[in-house]
Formats: sequence, structure tokens, C-alpha cells
Amino acid sequence: MSSGYDLVILGSGTTAIAGALRAARRGARVLMVEQSELGGTCVNWGCIPSKTLIAKGIIQHWAGRGAEFGLNLEVAFPDCGGLMACKRQAVETVRRERYQKALDETPGIEVRRGHGQFISPRELRVGADVVTCERFLIATGGVPRVPRIPGLTDVPYLTSYSALHLSCFPASLIIIGGGVIALEMGQMFARFGTRVTIVERGARLLQEFDPRLTTIFQELLAAEGLELVIGAATREVRREGDGVVLEVEAGGAMRGLRGEQLMLAVGTAPVSAGIGLEEAGVATGEGDFIRTDEELRTTAAGIWAAGDVTGPPLIAPAGAREAEVAVDNMFDPDAHQRIDHHQTPMAVFVDPEFATVGLSPAQAREEGMAVVETWLDLDQVAKSHVLGVTRGGFLLTAEDGSGRVLGVQLLVPRAADIIHEAALAVRFGLTVFDLAATVHVYPTISDGLRLAAVENVRQQRL
Repeated sequence: MSSGYDLVILGSGTTAIAGALRAARRGARVLMVEQSELGGTCVNWGCIPSKTLIAKGIIQHWAGRGAEFGLNLEVAFPDCGGLMACKRQAVETVRRERYQKALDETPGIEVRRGHGQFISPRELRVGADVVTCERFLIATGGVPRVPRIPGLTDVPYLTSYSALHLSCFPASLIIIGGGVIALEMGQMFARFGTRVTIVERGARLLQEFDPRLTTIFQELLAAEGLELVIGAATREVRREGDGVVLEVEAGGAMRGLRGEQLMLAVGTAPVSAGIGLEEAGVATGEGDFIRTDEELRTTAAGIWAAGDVTGPPLIAPAGAREAEVAVDNMFDPDAHQRIDHHQTPMAVFVDPEFATVGLSPAQAREEGMAVVETWLDLDQVAKSHVLGVTRGGFLLTAEDGSGRVLGVQLLVPRAADIIHEAALAVRFGLTVFDLAATVHVYPTISDGLRLAAVENVRQQRL
């Protein structure tokens, strides 16, 4: 049995690292328990490898469009060996420089390899050892969710993890799901020459975004050659030769979709099983996500949880901030820190990018607010014509009268970078009058946010 730690953390991903660094800077002695790779999902199987390949797919795509702009470029099938080596190098560099280096340079943090499992609220078994502590942070993250589909157990399939570790790109791919991962991966595969079919059971893709944005993007995907099967219920899947057949029901008719590979992209399941939650007294809720209060406490005294294991928004930076809030609360009982994810931006790394922060017009009205919503077509922004990307838009939601910025949604180039201006506006209560009066560099895509604010000011009832 070992003790002497001020905090024990299950996991070593983005959430866990943020919590460990926060605690160590307070002078705490921290133990991190990790059964796999340092860095967790984001570094090893998610953000870094996927965005590396997506970025290279954008180069491939725009090189193929060079003739439109008078450029004589030749595009061939990618060198998969070189491309995958580039991806591995990015992963290894970020893991070493962003995570391992931070731990090495921060006294008081120890990493122990092994599977951690609670045997009581104050005891965690790690291999043959039992670690005791007064404070625990569960930051075990999530894994790709696997739905129940008749025949799936007899068919090889990919998830977002395994799809990123293929040696090369398949000739054809069926993706079940119409959310962030399905669209990021689907467009990327298509740009490297794969014939992609996306199957979504809902009425449209990316249902958290405004239909004006998603409709444009669906049209862009179709123009790139992706097949979109919307409003489709999956019925069964089976092998056929060297590929698979997915039977779906759409529009009242059955269809058999054929592909070389099948990929599941239907969400994230928490890593909450097999870690002794029942023995610790930690309750889970819908979807087996760990239940926490507003200060990130679980139902067991002395145990906090943060990140994907607790549920949405299921993005690494949000988990990192949650861990910092949890650590501040556990070491300072009077802190009572909370996190408001209305102020948390998120992005979808397709091309062009989606990004959002704050409330949509519908959400604001549901909360009883009088709002002014402004839509600005991307082609109204001069930089869009410079880039040759004119399909997209800005949606700005502000409180009527005060002009306070309530939310922003984007479908524009570099939206993931631009959204931070909107995030600051939402967080600090800035108004459309503030945005409209702020000089922006010209020509830039971010100037579209100023133009949307100018239009919103015209509509305000003063």
C-alpha cells in the first residue's frame, strides 16, 4: 500500500494533465495513473492525428483546383507512407513537447503505468499496489461509441481511432453518423480519393448548428463527390466479398449501401466501466457519464471528475478547464468555482470550418430573451473573393436593445481561429456596438464579424 499523495488522477490526457499541473503549482504531490499512452485521446487518437491528415487533405484538394486559378499543378494519389509518417511525427512531437516536457519540468508529479480501479472511496488498486488518498480526480476520457446494429459483430469496422491508423486510404468508405467526427473524417478521406457515403439518421448534418450553415455545407460536400444519405435508419450490415453492405431505410424504402470499409462515428462513450465506481460510491447518469455538480464533485466525497467522462461538450480544452476548476475547489473549499460552457467555443475542422460560441437564436428565445439575429453571407466579405471561397456565412445573435452579444456561429475559412473574438465578446458582455466600432484588419475573414455587427446595430431597437 502506498500513500503520501495529495491528489491521485485517473488518466493522463489533456484533462488529467491540466489538473496535475494546477495541483502541482499549488505545492501538491500528484500521482497520475495511466494504462495507455501519455496524452490520451486528443494527442494519440483524436485531435492531433486527425487534424494533421485533414490539413494535408486541404492541400491535396486545393492543388487539384489549381487550374481554376491559372495554376498548372499535377495531383496524384498520395504517398501513404510519407503521409502517415508525417502524422506519426506530429503525434510524437506534441506528446513529447506539450505533455512529457510539462511533466518533466514540474516537480511533484509522478506517472504510474497500470489500470486503476477503486476498491473504496479512498483506495485505488493499481496492479498489485493499493494507493490511498483523500482526493481523487477521474479524468479517464471517452472512447468511440459502438451502436447495436444487427450483423455488426460479424463485420470488421473502423472507429475514429482505427481509421486514423490505416496504412492507406480505402477505395470506398461508408460512415454511420452525421456529426463532427463523421464530417471531418469523411471529407478528409474523400479528398484523398476515397468514395465516401455518410449515413445520418437525423434530418440534417450537425444539428447543433443553424440550418442555413449546414445546408450550405451539405451542398459543398455533395459538390466534392460525397454521397449523403439523410434521414436513414440502419437496419443491418453484412459482409459481401471483400467489402460490406449496409442496409438502411430512407424515405420509406430500403437501400443497400456498398463499400470496402465501414466506419462508426456515432458519438463518444465514457470510460466509466471497470474502474470501480460502484465501490467508490460514484454515480453515473444517462449514457453512463459520471454525474457531477456545478463544482465538479461526484456523488462520493473527496472524488471529483472532469472531461469527456462527465459528458458534453466533449472537447479537450473544455475538459482541461474543468480539471482546473475541480482542483481549485478541492484544495480551496471556499473557492466555489464553476464553469459556464455557454462561453466555451467549439469548432469543426472541415473546409471551410464551422465554429460556434454562446446561444443560438432559438436557445436565446427559449430563455425568454428578445433577440436580434443577423445573417451575413460569406460572399459579402472581400477576403472570401481573394481566397476563392465564397460559400458560407456568419450568424450573430444579440440581445435586442442592449446589443449584448449572445452567440455567434460561423461557416468560413479559419473559423476555429476567428471564433475567439466572439468568445471574448460573449464572456465579457461586449455588445454589437463594441464589435462594430472595432477596427479590423482588411481584407480578412474576421472582418465579416464586424460587418455582421454593423448590420445588427441597424436592427437594434434603441
